Amino acid sequence: MYKIAICEDDKRYIAFLKKLLYKIEGIDESTVTFYEFLSGEEFIFYPTLDFDLVILDIQMGDISGYEIARRLREVDRNMLLVFCTGKVEPTVEHFKVTPYRYLLKWNTDDELLEEMTEVVDKMKEKKSYPYIMCKYSLGRDRIRVYPESVLYIAIRYGNSEVFACGKLKEHFPNEILRTGMSLSAVYEVFNESCGFVRLHNSYIVNMAYIVRTSAQSVTLIDGTTLTIARSQTKHFQTAFARFMSAKYK
Repeated sequence: MYKIAICEDDKRYIAFLKKLLYKIEGIDESTVTFYEFLSGEEFIFYPTLDFDLVILDIQMGDISGYEIARRLREVDRNMLLVFCTGKVEPTVEHFKVTPYRYLLKWNTDDELLEEMTEVVDKMKEKKSYPYIMCKYSLGRDRIRVYPESVLYIAIRYGNSEVFACGKLKEHFPNEILRTGMSLSAVYEVFNESCGFVRLHNSYIVNMAYIVRTSAQSVTLIDGTTLTIARSQTKHFQTAFARFMSAKYK
């Protein structure tokens, strides 16, 4: 099921966009759920950011589409964003939040349909990327976390705690990221095909960030040392050798 958010202060244009999207192959009431927001304020205070596509009118009330996009990029660099406007030309500031498309309302229906078809194709492509939903300690929003942003994931107090790296870590330097999924459920998503391996019953690790190994432990790029359970030693050695072989092919 695809989740598409439309933030637009004109109800008629929301209806038009939905009608346009329903013309695209694979998009119908059985495959998509629409979330409609008539203001930036409604969108900002919605309790989740779990959307596959966000279409934003640039010109709205106190909180513009650009401001929403800027805030979204603070927590998710990968979310698929599309700007839609009938008045404003693109600016350097607008492109800093990396929208995938900039739709102009004065374009013909056929032109908009062609543009939106490419947007939907991109949405389907991104939907196939593995991710998990997490909450951070001081916020109520749920964000998507992708494999490349994770050093390792460990069991903590009945949940799975995510130890981030890269831009995700920069955006949440002092936050604790958690998912309600069990570690086994996480490992079904972030598995060996994503570069992860289970070292212990209590954690899985991203092999891309291992910088040193020994018979009993691995060291990650941030200096963290994790013990390899005796029962997992052979499995880890095989998986890591396979991972390194694929990396340098």
